[in-house]
Amino acid sequence: MENRVVIKEIKIDSLNERKRKIRIILPLGYGENGKRYPVMYMHDGQNLVDKSYYSGSSWEVMRTMDVFHEKGYDMIIVGIDCDDTKRMLEYSAFLSPRLNRIMIKAGQLPADEIRPEADMYGDFIVHQLKTLIDKEYLTLPDRKNTFIAGSSCGGNISIYLGIKHQDVFSVIGAFSPAYWCVRKGINDYLNIIEMKFPIRVYHDMGTKESGLSSYLNLQHQREFHKLILSKIGSENVMMKVGKGALHNEFAWAERYPDFYEYCFQK
Repeated sequence: MENRVVIKEIKIDSLNERKRKIRIILPLGYGENGKRYPVMYMHDGQNLVDKSYYSGSSWEVMRTMDVFHEKGYDMIIVGIDCDDTKRMLEYSAFLSPRLNRIMIKAGQLPADEIRPEADMYGDFIVHQLKTLIDKEYLTLPDRKNTFIAGSSCGGNISIYLGIKHQDVFSVIGAFSPAYWCVRKGINDYLNIIEMKFPIRVYHDMGTKESGLSSYLNLQHQREFHKLILSKIGSENVMMKVGKGALHNEFAWAERYPDFYEYCFQK
């Protein structure tokens, strides 16, 4: 198999046919023996293999996939590219007043378009994209073998959608979540949501995410950790702190293997 990254462009039904590039990253040996695979859905798909324009690094997900191939830890990774102007809206179920002010000041969007789009984005993943992937690829479609992950605001949306659609996803990966965007909303949501399915959560944070205010990120991480422990128990949560780590793809690539292996643990 020569091309292990298949790129498709589709229209998002739930977001007025907004166009989106999807990258399906296939494991070594895919299709050779009819084997079926777990699937991980990841946000900011443009940075999973290719280098980010901003950081000059990528997640190096294919490198991680290949390292674990000898252990039989293979999966299909579906990367969903972000929208250039509406990324933070698609990745937010709640908008903090600060985020709302920032987006209005940026002037990239009309004020009446600045609203949370997480539920519509989630409908796309769960009802449109997953259906397509399960139809066209050798997947294990059950929830036990379906994961969701992302970084920064992509970490926020992974937490929200993983909990909301706990009947679809069994593992959540939240790398350096941007809690400042949605903190009160996500905390309130977690406090009231009923956990009906067993779910496992990986979350992390670097100690140098945002300069002098990095201590706030760690404080918010501890707050989330305490809350998620109360919902699903310590045996279902993995928390990591990246000493000296920044808020970029290089740091997430360093920690990604821990999460990748976590997905296969019983």
